[in-house]
Amino acid sequence: MTMTTNDTTASSGTNDRLDNTTTCFPISYGSIAFYLGKDHIHANPTATHRWTLYVRSPDTTYDLSQSISKVIFQLHPSFPQPTRELTQPPFEVTEMGWGEFEASIRIVWREEAEERPVLLTHFIKLYPSNAPASADPSTYMTTTVPVVSERYDEVVFTNPKVVFHKQLLDGQQVQQQTKNKKRKKNIQLAYPLSHEASVIEHFRTYGDEMDVKAMLAAREFLQKELRTVKDRLIKVDEELEEVKDRLAAAVSESSTAASATAAATTTAGQRE
Repeated sequence: MTMTTNDTTASSGTNDRLDNTTTCFPISYGSIAFYLGKDHIHANPTATHRWTLYVRSPDTTYDLSQSISKVIFQLHPSFPQPTRELTQPPFEVTEMGWGEFEASIRIVWREEAEERPVLLTHFIKLYPSNAPASADPSTYMTTTVPVVSERYDEVVFTNPKVVFHKQLLDGQQVQQQTKNKKRKKNIQLAYPLSHEASVIEHFRTYGDEMDVKAMLAAREFLQKELRTVKDRLIKVDEELEEVKDRLAAAVSESSTAASATAAATTTAGQRE
C-alpha cells in the first residue's frame, strides 16, 4: 500500500505550497484484544482482556516518523492517565480491562507541515460481533484468537507545503536490490511495528486487489477535487472581473458627476 499523490505545479521554495496538488496518506487504526482466560479472571476480575489500540501504516515498510509528530490517545476516564501521548512509533497503547468503550485518537503532523491534526474515534471491541448476550466468554473465546477491529482510511492533503510533501514521500521505504537482481530486500524500519509480538501476527494485510481498488478510488477522488478547485478558481476569476467592472463603472460615474458639478458651478459663476 503506497501513498497516492497528484502533483501538477510545484512552487519554488520549501516554505511554499504545491499548487493543484492533492496527496492521499493511507493509515490503519484499530484494536486487537485477547481474552485472558478464566484463571486470570478469577485472580483479577476487572481484567478480562489485554488489548492494544494503535495507529499504523498499511504499508509495513512505511516510516511514520517522517510525517507524524505525535499521536494522542484518549482512553476511558477510569484508566490511570487516560490521556496517552506518544512522540515516536509504534503509536500504540496496551492495557487490560473488562469493558468496551470508544476511544479518540488525535494525529498531530510535523510542525513544518502547518496542517490541522486529524481526530479519529475507535470503539475498542473485546467480544466477537456474534457473541451470545449472556453466555460465559470462556465458552466461545480462547486466549489465542483475538478480536481484531481495524479500519483503513486515507488522510487527504490539498496543496501541501513543499517540505511536508517531501517528508510524506521520504516515509516510503524503497526496496534495495541485492547482488542477485532477482531478489530484493526491504529496508528495515528503525522501530518495531508493535511492542506486542502477538499483535503484529494479527495485523490485517492489504493485497494487490485492495491496492488497486484504493488507488482507483483515490484517483477518482483526486480528479473530482481538481475539478472542484478549478471550478472555484474560474468562479473567483469571474467574480473578480465583475467587481472590477463595477468599480470601473462607479469610478466613471463618479468622474462624470464631478465633471457635471464643476461645469454647473462654472456656469453659475459666469452668470453672477
